[in-house]
Amino acid sequence: MIQKMRMKNEKGFTLIELMIVIAIIGILAAIAVPQFISYRMRSFNTAAKSVVHNLKADEANLNSELGVYGHTEAAAATLDAADAGAGVADTTGDAGLITAATATVAGGRLSGTTNDGNRSLAIAISLGRNMIASAVDFNTANDDSTHHVYARHFKGDTCYAIDEEVENVLYSVSDPGWVNNGGIGALPIAVAIGDGDVHDGAAGGGSTISPNWTVVR
Repeated sequence: MIQKMRMKNEKGFTLIELMIVIAIIGILAAIAVPQFISYRMRSFNTAAKSVVHNLKADEANLNSELGVYGHTEAAAATLDAADAGAGVADTTGDAGLITAATATVAGGRLSGTTNDGNRSLAIAISLGRNMIASAVDFNTANDDSTHHVYARHFKGDTCYAIDEEVENVLYSVSDPGWVNNGGIGALPIAVAIGDGDVHDGAAGGGSTISPNWTVVR
């Protein structure tokens, strides 16, 4: 009798109840995972925006000292070293520029030289991991009087740019194929670099959804 009462009091989950729980978990996962992926993508792209704005400010500081704009460099160098050469600052590899340059430690920097060649200056720049950035310092007159700055996160799908001629406007171009695709080739620098606005509507090498540079609203 006691054993029969115990068996009657024992309770568990039925198959239907388990299936309902699994279905609820599946629905929640279907909603949460895409939201999380979208959030991560926005955070990566926001980091690129921040780098572009920082580079613009660094260009303004360098120009106030030299009267010309500078360029990012392809190789790490100390602040007082000779110009390491214009290029793309890329932190997607093991040898990437992670920390800002100092007088004794090689790192990322923005470098410029007066048109008469009498004075040079380098400003330290710091790039987070997995960032690709470039500052181009010439125009059609080749007198370093204008610049374009670019940045993209290695895991992001959007590249951002600011043109000194319209420096309060941010441009972007996107391509899902750029995600986890690093290197210089993944930084779409405008071909027609010159005076005036060369980004709005210009070819940016993006996807069919967003192939051209557009103004970020």
